[in-house]
Amino acid sequence: MSSRTTTILVGVWATAILVALLIANSNQMQDFDPDASLAQAASQQDFDSAFTGMLQEAGVSNGSIVHLSADSNCFCNDLSKGHQYDITQSLADKGYEFHTLSLSENPAISKLISHFPALAVIDNNGNLRYVGPYATGFGCFTGNDLVDDIARIATTEQYFGATVNTEARGCFCNV
Repeated sequence: MSSRTTTILVGVWATAILVALLIANSNQMQDFDPDASLAQAASQQDFDSAFTGMLQEAGVSNGSIVHLSADSNCFCNDLSKGHQYDITQSLADKGYEFHTLSLSENPAISKLISHFPALAVIDNNGNLRYVGPYATGFGCFTGNDLVDDIARIATTEQYFGATVNTEARGCFCNV
């Protein structure tokens, strides 16, 4: 085989791989809150306490970082493991503990959060600090990593209500 033919074959192969990866990633790019159910609920005056109450009924205690997922295979959920580790490490010395909660087993919460991986943070006083995704973008690693912002929100002295991030587009799976 000539070097020109080899170069062309390598170019075609590389292009095919790139196209396949782009198609696979585009299938996972979704809005975090496509039907605005979380956004609508968050606009209610008692949302923070109601959502915290649902988490507590599911066995989540104060001072918790709650990973929300579902009982299905989700490539995006696997991608969030690095974010889970980072947020857990960031908040461990502040008294936060990591928990996993299945949206499949908690229908009241899954009515509000229809896509995962997601995260909720309840501070040591029982205040909901954050609800939303770990990151945005293709594969949740090419966009914005929200871990530092979430850690700051969780540890700020003043509490003005929860940060509810519904305007995200990234690698999310349906419950």
